[in-house]
Amino acid sequence: MSVMISKINGNKNLALLPIALCFYFLAIVLHRSFDKKTIHIAKQDSIVNFNHDFVRIFSTGNKMLISDVLWVQTLLESDLERYAKRDLGNWMYLRFLTISALDPLFYQNYLYGGMYLSIIKDDVKAAAIIYEKGLKHYPDSYELLYNAGFNYYFELGDAANGLRLLEKIVGHPKAPPQIASTVHKLKIITGVDKEVVLSMVKERLSVTQEPSLQNKLKGDIFALQSEIDLECLNGGKMNCNQIDLYGSRYIRIGGRYKSQTDFKPYSLFLKNKMNIYRQNAERNAQP
Repeated sequence: MSVMISKINGNKNLALLPIALCFYFLAIVLHRSFDKKTIHIAKQDSIVNFNHDFVRIFSTGNKMLISDVLWVQTLLESDLERYAKRDLGNWMYLRFLTISALDPLFYQNYLYGGMYLSIIKDDVKAAAIIYEKGLKHYPDSYELLYNAGFNYYFELGDAANGLRLLEKIVGHPKAPPQIASTVHKLKIITGVDKEVVLSMVKERLSVTQEPSLQNKLKGDIFALQSEIDLECLNGGKMNCNQIDLYGSRYIRIGGRYKSQTDFKPYSLFLKNKMNIYRQNAERNAQP
């Protein structure tokens, strides 16, 4: 009897096998047929930051170690998303602030932290605060003075503070010979001189070693140089550059020269920044 029952159960299992295989292959087909939506959570919304005063108090004896760990983690998790708000809530700014509280003499935190906030994140207000914190400890740093001055003048539209810092690098041992004339031009120009801006962005690149910052600055230089070249060519001037920085020749379409490489005009950025400066100046001039 037991042998007969086991045979019946075995026959049932064999009968169910084709059905199970059908469901298995059906599951595979359905799995491949439907697109799976990828949920993207911005680093700004997923990162955890602690109050820097709290961290400083409870890290007695291990401040430098903790600041090093936070610095490495910040670099590894850094994102390229622009921070549009001006509420000082940028997670990277809060992280750089914490590191400065733990290790006030950590120079790279001020230099690269400020540059990252200004160039990549476009959080120029936060960048100014980080730069100023660094200048309290390193008031003669050429790199900090240059980048902080650039951030004030061109990013925030604050010409007064920009020139205040840029004038300090005139005659600095690390300053190139043309820096004095560049700063002098900034004092007297009222609009946007692309040649002056181009020379300053190039100098900014020369004191930058972090790859992501270099790539962004190289893109800005390409845009500025292309705009200058195209204005020269389309204006019918002599001795204009015929080839862009990438080695491609400017082409003539519909009676006007164009670049073969798409780029975002840097002049639009400058125009917006200088409009902010003029608005601030007009506001401050009101009684």
